Amino acid sequence: MANAPETYGGRRQGEIYRAGAAGRTPAIPVSPEKLAEAARAVMDADAFEFVAGGAGGDGTIRANRDAFERWRIVPRMLRDVTRRDLGIELFGRRLPAPVLLAPIGVQTIIHAEGELAPARAAAAMGLPFILSTAASRTMEEIAAAMGDAPRWFQLYWATTGR
Repeated sequence: MANAPETYGGRRQGEIYRAGAAGRTPAIPVSPEKLAEAARAVMDADAFEFVAGGAGGDGTIRANRDAFERWRIVPRMLRDVTRRDLGIELFGRRLPAPVLLAPIGVQTIIHAEGELAPARAAAAMGLPFILSTAASRTMEEIAAAMGDAPRWFQLYWATTGR
């Protein structure tokens, strides 16, 4: 394994291990609660509530968090992990990881580029970006930013206000 090709996961794992051994914590928190605290500290209060909030009493947020918390990382020690594959097949397309960028509308309240920056990031990683019906950028702008990368659209049917 000494001559194993280095992967992003292996490099990142090594960085985290070495930093931890030296007593350094990550600049970006990995705890969802601490990440939210850091975001709240630098964001406009209304923008934070829009991004962090959920419908109704936030029951779906709690249910999603509870479901996520049931997953565990299982260490695989003393095994050859030189070739890691987190990829999945979804709707007939091979993706590098089971990750999608969820639709969040009106992202210009967070950053001037709005949805363009996360769309480019998703494209760079080969992950699907889901454009919200309430996006502050057009489908055409997102498509131009992403090239051939996978992208989806979240459609909310508008009501007529009867």
